[in-house]
Order: sequence, then C-alpha cells, then structure tokens
Amino acid sequence: MLEEKMGQSQECLVSVEAAENKSEFPIVDFENYETICNVFNDGSRLRGILSSEMYEGIINDPDTVFVNAGGSRIPVMMDVSHGLAMGYDVKRCQDYAQELSTNVQILTLPPHELSDDEKKELVDSIKSKGKCAIYFSDHNNDESNALSAMFNDAGIKHDEKPLVDPRAANGDEQAALYLYALSAESNEDKVERKKYSLQDILDYYERNVGPLRSFEGRVKTTLDMGDKISDQQAEEMWNIYNERFEFLGDGHPISMQDSKEDFLKLLRSDRTMVAITSTEEEQGEENITCFSYYIDDFDKLYWLNRNYLNEKFPSSEYATNIFTPGVVSSGKGASYSSLPIGIFIKVCDEAGVSANMLFENTNLSKRYIPKLIDRAMNRLCNNLSFKQSEIVDECTYRLWSIGGADE
Repeated sequence: MLEEKMGQSQECLVSVEAAENKSEFPIVDFENYETICNVFNDGSRLRGILSSEMYEGIINDPDTVFVNAGGSRIPVMMDVSHGLAMGYDVKRCQDYAQELSTNVQILTLPPHELSDDEKKELVDSIKSKGKCAIYFSDHNNDESNALSAMFNDAGIKHDEKPLVDPRAANGDEQAALYLYALSAESNEDKVERKKYSLQDILDYYERNVGPLRSFEGRVKTTLDMGDKISDQQAEEMWNIYNERFEFLGDGHPISMQDSKEDFLKLLRSDRTMVAITSTEEEQGEENITCFSYYIDDFDKLYWLNRNYLNEKFPSSEYATNIFTPGVVSSGKGASYSSLPIGIFIKVCDEAGVSANMLFENTNLSKRYIPKLIDRAMNRLCNNLSFKQSEIVDECTYRLWSIGGADE
C-alpha cells in the first residue's frame, strides 16, 4: 500500500545519515513522508508528523520504528517524547500511560492503509518491544479496526484505556476533536452581495460601528487586525490563553495550546482579525478579560488538511471562508465571552458578509462553544440567513496497552 502511495508522490527518496545504522535502504524525506500520510486523507486534520525540523530528530532517534516500502524506510512509530511533532502534550500523555507501561509510543502512519507485509513488519516491531502503550488518532474507527485485526491475527493482547473527561456531556467523555461549520448568506434584498475580506470587515466596523460599550461603559469591545495590536495587548492575550488552555486540556492527549511563538505569529498577522473585550478598573486602567480571533488565510492553519477544506468548502463568488480558534476568557471575564463573538457577528451581519465559519472543539468545549456562537447568530442576524453550527468531521484519540501473547 505504501509503495502505491509513494508512486503517487514525487518518487524523490533521499538517504539520511540515520539510515546507516538502521538499514541499507534510505529513509524517505519529509516532503514525501507528508504526501504518503495524507494522499488518501479524508479527515480535516493532517496526519503524521507536522514539522520537517522535528522529523529530522525523530528519524535520527534509534528508538524510532520504521517499515520498508519500495526500497525505502518510513517511520511508523515514535517515542512519546517526540509527541509535540504530532500535536500531543508529552507530559499529559506520559501521565495517562504511566500505569500501562514506561514504554510509550505514538503511531506516525495510518495503520489501516498499510499493506499486509507492512502490517506484519509493524506487528513484529511491536512484539520486539514487549509490553508498551500506544497512542493513535482514530478517524471513522479506521485505525482501531485495523489494529484490532492485526493484533488478533498475531495473538497480541490489546486493551484500551479510555481517555475520558467527566466534565464532558454524557456520551462525549472520550477524548476527541470535532470540526464545526456554520454558514451564513447575505439577503440580496437587504444588502449588496459581495465577497469580503477581514480587512473589508474592519473597514466597515471603523466607518459604521466602532467600539461597543456595556455595563455602564466600563466594558469595551473592539475589533482590529492582529498586526495592529500593541505589544502589551499581545502579552495580555497570551497570558489569558496560556492559563485557560492549560486548564481545558485536562483529560485530552492533544495539546490545543500553541507555543507562545506560534500563538503570537498567528495572532499578530495581517490576515487575522482580533475582537477584544476589556474592563476599566477603578484606577482607569484597561485590562483584557476575553478575546476571539478570526483567520481568512487557511495556509496559516498548519495542522488542518487544506485538501479536505478546499473540497468541503470550495471558493465561491460571495462566501468568505473564516476559521476561528474560538473565544478565550480569563477566569473573571468568562461572563463577557459573548461580547467578542457578538461584535464580530454584528459587523458581519450589518455589512452583509456571506461566510463559512469553521472552528474546532474538544469533547469538552463542544458543550458550550457552538451554543454560544449559535445564540449570538440568532440574536444579532437581520441581514444574514444562516444554518446553525454542525459537526462536519470528528477524530477520536485512543490509548492502548499492547503486549503479551494470548494463550
């Protein structure tokens, strides 16, 4: 199977120094590894290792497991210490797996797409490692079904440790990520129909709306482009983001939290719009309590499968595709969380912005973020016809204990 996929890539395989102590075969380069992982990817998130720099460290790790395909070696399993390269939170993953094994691995290829020979090689490698724990993403149960069949045929014991969050709604406790979509279309009889960029939306805001004040004028909500916010504002937003996502990440192996460098790079872009709610303190100082941000350049969303997005949400004459990482509130600003979302929706409605708005949720945040957005749309939209947010894709994350032969 991998040989077929490699044939669909550029067939440009390069030898790496790490191959010398692994095999006489060269290790596939990152560009072709990425193609192999995603050429048949029908999910919204990219599969496999996300960073070429981290890929180099992984293929040079003597503990990385490879499979042979087409005269080349491709990494199929890596140590959990490299988890960030696939979005996993290393410390949380180690903590969740500690009762299962100290040998914790992450699958780096989609196992259901391996050929019979490649599956056998993976099984043999797992057998040689002895008892271990394995993390993997499971899209439409493809991976769990394939692994169960492989391990059953080989007589390898495998048990799942549920990754659950009791704060989630009934039925949603297992760790998962969901892609939501909300579509809105301007009513031609009320506004002129045209395609808007985020900069166009800001121009309308500055001409016709301006800052919104509430609660006796002490709470202010504004819109701006990310490259125009101050260093102080950016630092305040990072502090809120860092604290809240650490709390919300409990019970989930995937880190929804970017590094500070990646967060600021995305936030302070000229293709990112930022909605900020601030409160005025008695001393006259303004402190940011919550914010949301919106991106119309999907090339910046390095973890998403752009082929999937382009197929599901193709470019149109009027609709703008917008992604939002959601709303982030400080502990004392949670009651204001509807304000930054509300100002963005209000301006889009008044201007008549047709759009597909996409956002991700964990199994925990799906309890409240979609409701928050849908309520704002119901309350504020007069010029837009819209469909309320719905799940368009889902990926479950699993942790299995592997090891010991069935008798």
